[in-house]
Amino acid sequence: MKLLFTSDLHGNAPHYERLRALAESEMPDLIILGGDLLPDDSALDAKSLGTGQPRYVESTFKTAVSQLRQVSGCQDVLVIFGNHDWGSAALAMRQLADQGLVSILTVEAPVRVNGVSFLGYSYSPPTPWFVKDFERLDCRGDQPPLIGGARWDARFSRMVQQGARVLFENLPTIEEDLSKVVVPAQPWVFVIHAPPYDSKLDQSYRGESWGSRAVRAALERCQPLLSLHGHIHESPEVSGSFQDRFGATTAVNPGQSVKSLCYAIIELDVANCGIINIRHGRQS
Repeated sequence: MKLLFTSDLHGNAPHYERLRALAESEMPDLIILGGDLLPDDSALDAKSLGTGQPRYVESTFKTAVSQLRQVSGCQDVLVIFGNHDWGSAALAMRQLADQGLVSILTVEAPVRVNGVSFLGYSYSPPTPWFVKDFERLDCRGDQPPLIGGARWDARFSRMVQQGARVLFENLPTIEEDLSKVVVPAQPWVFVIHAPPYDSKLDQSYRGESWGSRAVRAALERCQPLLSLHGHIHESPEVSGSFQDRFGATTAVNPGQSVKSLCYAIIELDVANCGIINIRHGRQS
């Protein structure tokens, strides 16, 4: 089975064109998109926050996914969300899932394709960004950040701005969410937006680890064959590697660039629960 994985496209139109060309040439069995796929809504106009992304999903993203499926002949497009994505966009994405264009990965219900199970987790530890729909505190005992933000209120179809304590205190932590994962039979793949903490996949330009301690603990406990991450765009450049190992798990973060599309091609040996090859590439 051949997988094409990329993340953090942020609505970059040339990146989606590059992805279409790559999918046509590689002909993957599955295309996996690791969150932060949509353009940021303008932070200058409060009335537009949370409304631009759903429109993008229903028009531009829908067209892009349809083209990806057509040119590649792939069996499915698997998606998760990221810390720049609004809850309203997730609702719009579910409509595409209902139409059979994408499958949204969660930790509750594995998506199984040709003998391989896929789980997904979209949440990241708190960041400085305004959108908080896909952010959680990392571990039990962590304190909320100093600065708050906003979440989408589906009841009133609008965003609600709140302080950090209100935003985070009544939600489970990432650690609590991932502790409930029921490990599928091998081979299986875990797609998680945040990379594991203190690894080759979470290094910032300032030399800091910006990943998740809970994600690292979950990989060490659950031991998927493969885990796929994004979030920290520069990490492969800083660390010098786009992959790391956690016991029997190979973890991958291809990173992302403004001028070229960063991606990974992974070939799985399904029958023998192994990885045949992993390629890291840039499509200009």
